[in-house]
Amino acid sequence: MKNIVFDKLYIETTKDERTLRILLPDDYEHTQKSYGVIYMQDGQNLFQDETSYAGQSWGIYEAKKRIIIEENLEDMIIVGIDNSHLRFNEYSPWKNDFKINDRDIVDVGGSGDYYAEFVVQKVIPHIENNYRINAKQRYIAGSSMGAYISMYIISKYPNIFAGAGIFSLASWFNETSFLDYVNKQKLNPKHLYFISIGKHETSSETISDFDQIYLNNSRNLKKLLIDKGIQSIKYIETNDKHNELAWRKVFPEFYRFINKKTK
Repeated sequence: MKNIVFDKLYIETTKDERTLRILLPDDYEHTQKSYGVIYMQDGQNLFQDETSYAGQSWGIYEAKKRIIIEENLEDMIIVGIDNSHLRFNEYSPWKNDFKINDRDIVDVGGSGDYYAEFVVQKVIPHIENNYRINAKQRYIAGSSMGAYISMYIISKYPNIFAGAGIFSLASWFNETSFLDYVNKQKLNPKHLYFISIGKHETSSETISDFDQIYLNNSRNLKKLLIDKGIQSIKYIETNDKHNELAWRKVFPEFYRFINKKTK
């Protein structure tokens, strides 16, 4: 795809190189200006259908290009960090306390701190030493477990980012530890938080009320952020399910939200 650069960095969790998919603005090679940046989890699902887990990507390039033209928004660099076979381990600092036997989600999690350090200590320096980045407009985002670890990372490193995109938060994985941790952190009240959740989301064929669990996850996080004095929260509930097509639909809302707030 046009404008995607592929880099690789060594990560200790899998002891191999992890692919970074870097989507540069259309005019990147023709200007000298610096750009805001969004660091996103599950990188292989963001740009191209053929590499996406479900065969349909977020379509970020097309969505971003359309609203930039239609609404005269600033372009940004998108850095997609690929996941691995240890996704559940890397995307949570804690072991799961919610069992999903039909998904083999049992006794996983616990490597989230290593992954967070990889993002902050390796990925960000690499990107910002090699590309023109406006560090005041640095965001982190992800969906499902990618949202879970993104919220953890901005809570752990509140001075690094300007905000977060939390799509279909899967804090059911270990919500008690997750909310307790976020509550104890000193968040920046000026951070921008975008939270979206579908009313028909599930991650199991055997748990009948999973849609309500997902809704409660996002609502609980929203309430906690409000209680902690966060001033800018955009919260959306849609009629969608738990997949990349749903996140494709709401990504422009996230992009619009952070773009207009930081111009």
